[in-house]
Amino acid sequence: MKKLLPFLSLVLLAACREKGSSESSESGNLLENLTYSVDTVVVDSGDDLFNLKWGLRWFERSADGKSLFLHDSDRSLFQEIDLEQMTLKENYPFDQDGPNGTGRVNSFQIQPDKSILIPSFQNPGIFNLQGEQIRSFNLKPNELKGAEAMNGFAILNQMRWNTRTEKLYSLPGDITTGKFEFAITDPNSQTVKILPLEEMEKSQKFRVTQIEGDGGAAFTEIYNLTQVKDNFIITCSVGSGIYLYDTSTDSLTYVDFPHKLIPKEKSGEIKNDVNSSQEWYEEYRKVIGQITYWRMNWDEGSSRFYRLASRSLLGENREDPASYEVYLLVYDEKLTLLGESRLEGYNEFPRSYFFKDGKLYSYVNVEDELGFAVFTFDF
Repeated sequence: MKKLLPFLSLVLLAACREKGSSESSESGNLLENLTYSVDTVVVDSGDDLFNLKWGLRWFERSADGKSLFLHDSDRSLFQEIDLEQMTLKENYPFDQDGPNGTGRVNSFQIQPDKSILIPSFQNPGIFNLQGEQIRSFNLKPNELKGAEAMNGFAILNQMRWNTRTEKLYSLPGDITTGKFEFAITDPNSQTVKILPLEEMEKSQKFRVTQIEGDGGAAFTEIYNLTQVKDNFIITCSVGSGIYLYDTSTDSLTYVDFPHKLIPKEKSGEIKNDVNSSQEWYEEYRKVIGQITYWRMNWDEGSSRFYRLASRSLLGENREDPASYEVYLLVYDEKLTLLGESRLEGYNEFPRSYFFKDGKLYSYVNVEDELGFAVFTFDF
């Protein structure tokens, strides 16, 4: 059963005054007149429960977009949510150890037939919903040809499986340097091809690491790998540009966008290695106070890509309240920029979010029940 909380509903305007649709057309900005409303929906778990100890940390949508899968590491099970009815559909218990053991699950990918890729270090492979491993890749991450100099765990980062090419794709990197690359692994030959992401290497300039003194801390820009049908999109939070990998031509292409409302990328000088927690905070504050671009989200229902960008405005001291600027960016299926707008009146960043049928769903905890703030956009 779908539960709506009307008292949490609000309507926010992203423009201070109304403008005619003709003005939007002339400006070339689809979101020129954006308004939006927000409702909160709670998922009905029936007689079961959702483990929200870590929030909505491990989740993935099904290929048809109708289900959301969660992983509960404490109970070693997957849970399927029906997004049409907003109900818990099923629990799927798995073994962590043994011949069908998943090992430690840090990420997973739902396949078109709802089998699950679990790229664990101990036993990477594909499992059915009965918890049986139906395909083992027999990977030995520390022994793969072409990745000898790489930490074995790194090759598993955000790993995805393509059923047509029969290859694995991932984003190995080093958080101490902030450098990441695109890896294509052939499990049949146990070989890896590494492709550099040169246009994104500027992200290393915005790394902040406390290397000595009263503790340690590290910040690096965030890379994301998104699969859209047979192809892949790589994003980095340092700027708007993306890499598009076409599996049919084995080509990696860099694409940039003519954003006007916000800067295209971070800039300025940052001290990368600092000696105290206060100095680390000061440099970190400089970095995230600049524009940050998040992952591309393909929405089959509206045939568009949606993306968020943000600025995090921290106070001079850690205990000072923070404020946020959040921007909505929209692109067509050919990755042409259609529009951009700030979400006026919204002063936080969506948590564990996804887009469905042109709406933004952001995780909220409603009295220890799993809920979503649902943003409906009107433009």
